[in-house]
Amino acid sequence: MSYLVLARKFRPRTFSEITGQDHVTRTLVNAIKRGRVSHAFLFCGPRGVGKTSVARILSKALNCREGPTPEPCLECTNCKEIAAGISLAVREIDGASHNSVENVRDLIETLKSRPPQGSRYKIYIIDETHMLSIAAFNALLKNLEEPPPNTVFILATTEPHKVPDTVISRCQRHDFRAISPSEIEARLVSIAKEEGIEYELGALKMISRLAEGSMRDAQSLLDRVLAFGDGKLKESDAGAVLGVAEKTLLLKLSEAVFGRRPDDVLNILDEAFNVGLDPRLFADQFVSHWRDLLIAKFGGEKGLKIRGVDESSVVSLLRQVEGVSQDDLQDLVYLAREGADQAIKSSYPMYALEALAVRMATRQPVYDIAKLLSGSKVQNSVVDNKNRNAAQPSIERTSSYEQKHTLTGESTFEKWRSFVNFVDSKGKKAMSEILKKATVKEFDKGTLSIVGPQILVNYFEDRDNISIVEAFLNEIEPGNKWRLKVDLESEGDVKSGESIARLEKKAEMESRQKAIDAIERSEAIVNIKKVFPGSSIEH
Repeated sequence: MSYLVLARKFRPRTFSEITGQDHVTRTLVNAIKRGRVSHAFLFCGPRGVGKTSVARILSKALNCREGPTPEPCLECTNCKEIAAGISLAVREIDGASHNSVENVRDLIETLKSRPPQGSRYKIYIIDETHMLSIAAFNALLKNLEEPPPNTVFILATTEPHKVPDTVISRCQRHDFRAISPSEIEARLVSIAKEEGIEYELGALKMISRLAEGSMRDAQSLLDRVLAFGDGKLKESDAGAVLGVAEKTLLLKLSEAVFGRRPDDVLNILDEAFNVGLDPRLFADQFVSHWRDLLIAKFGGEKGLKIRGVDESSVVSLLRQVEGVSQDDLQDLVYLAREGADQAIKSSYPMYALEALAVRMATRQPVYDIAKLLSGSKVQNSVVDNKNRNAAQPSIERTSSYEQKHTLTGESTFEKWRSFVNFVDSKGKKAMSEILKKATVKEFDKGTLSIVGPQILVNYFEDRDNISIVEAFLNEIEPGNKWRLKVDLESEGDVKSGESIARLEKKAEMESRQKAIDAIERSEAIVNIKKVFPGSSIEH
């Protein structure tokens, strides 16, 4: 006897065996119990989630010798014939290959006959319904609305938006959902036990995620991995066959990112791609791994277990995020998501992933505002000297800068300029540029009052930005509890006030004018003017 693939061998036979579609099966079971079965159904949903299986089970439930019953016996002639696909009472039609109006007219002709002896209903299952032509749909409309007695239509489609509204309105619609990885995993565990297969849970989890909500895809992937191995289902085998990375590799990669080791990051990626991992699949796993780290930080052990992360990975994930600030991690997750999306769409996904990982490993840290508010100093992460970029401020430089630029012993404007430079040194470039537009009204005794254009006021409508400035002020001069006040500048402020931005612009214009004057006084220009009297230089 030829081998029967798992997807066919373990096709659900009753409503209770359907995975992840309780909202559909419960509705159908209750309809059968109460004798309220519709004459036309539309089953919508992704591939491999049980649409055709439910259609066949419904056919058995309606035509079972013990029924109509929500629990077909599976032993009577009708149940066996429907399961084998040879029942005269149930006709399955492929909408992709029988999509013309002539095919539908042939179907309509068969509606005139009564159900075969021993069957209550004639049932028509039309798969890939969206592939029917408009003319075919129109020919079917009248019979969908008022079919002959004891006739049931079950239409199944993965693309309901392509089905005309006139057809949808004549059917009882049921939307099938993508099956969750945890539900797929539970079903695969059941299959493995029934088949007597030794398995590593990590392999089943990997298959469950790659299936993308499709039970049929998961069973097909399981078949592939089993054919590769030696009878035992191993995570390493699953990774090799399916072209995906093991968790240990992803953990090593995130460890290198947190440790700011770009050379290690590149070596790990090189190792991954050398064993034949699909860069686009890896990008998807990469994002999923950073999501796990985010859940570990904010949801803890409980959050990870709800998501179905195995015990060994839970410990590693929690350990990795232990010393990472929430803001830092959220920034890294954002970078991972945006970069992976670009890599998946790129013609060179491997290079895009390498650039992404290096960028993540060399980015500036995000400082924890809560720690600043409590008066504690922000320390830069320790990085090997060989990996330091010259543009990155070291701990020593930051400390000496803080000692030099205190808020005492300077004029108001000089204090303000020192503070704006301090903000810039903390990696808040955008904030320092906004502050340069401000004019200081008061900068003493725990109060910083500034006025500026609308862009400044809008920026500080975000309370978090005010908190950051106040935290930096308290860090430099912790003796006062600093408060920041921001107002829109008046016309008088514009005329009389001096902001750093205005002074920089003024200095730039003066410097430019000096350069122009120097050019005009140069010997070459003087000689040209002698040759061409009355000529001028355009700037």
